[in-house]
Amino acid sequence: MKRFLLPAVLVLCAAAVSLHAEEKISMPLPVINTQFVGPASFKDFLHQIDVFTSFAPMFILNTEAGTKSAPSPVVYPVTIGASWPNYYFVSFQPRLSFYYNYYLWNDDEQIALPAEVENRTATALSFLLTLPAVFSFHFTENTTLEAEAGISLLLRAGILSNDVSASDSGTSGSAESDTERINEWFWSNARFLYAETGASWLYDVTGTIKAGPELHFYLPLGSLFSGRGMDAMMLSTGIKLIF
Repeated sequence: MKRFLLPAVLVLCAAAVSLHAEEKISMPLPVINTQFVGPASFKDFLHQIDVFTSFAPMFILNTEAGTKSAPSPVVYPVTIGASWPNYYFVSFQPRLSFYYNYYLWNDDEQIALPAEVENRTATALSFLLTLPAVFSFHFTENTTLEAEAGISLLLRAGILSNDVSASDSGTSGSAESDTERINEWFWSNARFLYAETGASWLYDVTGTIKAGPELHFYLPLGSLFSGRGMDAMMLSTGIKLIF
């Protein structure tokens, strides 16, 4: 009996050590989470939504830069968005960015151009609505790479700038008529339509807050369709913060 007692004890000890080791080893987070869980209630749906914001200065290409207008402007949008679902490989992350900049009207060429402060006619209030599909890759428990692609709608309204009167002179006759033509330019030939792509690298800071650098590129489909090439192309880079 004693011959079998020692081997049995050794086997039990080895099994206990193995079980203890398995408890200590955490399963790695999958790089691609393909397990989708549909929300059972509206409350569950809300729990699957993350809200985010970003600070990402944006460069807007002006191919007419020079004596006719201002250099390519840099604007500073205020951005807010939402992500659903907040755990799955593919998510929908609509966001809205607001910024403003100045424009003038060139009646000779029938185009609206970015303007410097001293030459401005209209202030363009711009709302950039982006509707991307986002693909999330979880390389560690704390880091996530997001890659996205979608469309953007640049919704703009030009109003007379501060200290500019409707009766002031303009290239089309008056500042008021220049502003009207600037607004028509914004909405003609699909100049509001962009294709968007981007990426971000996020770090889990507190378990509920993620932050990291992001980069976005906006291809001006309207400019391409109307023969103006990459005019009004936009590029932004900054910091994304998810709550």
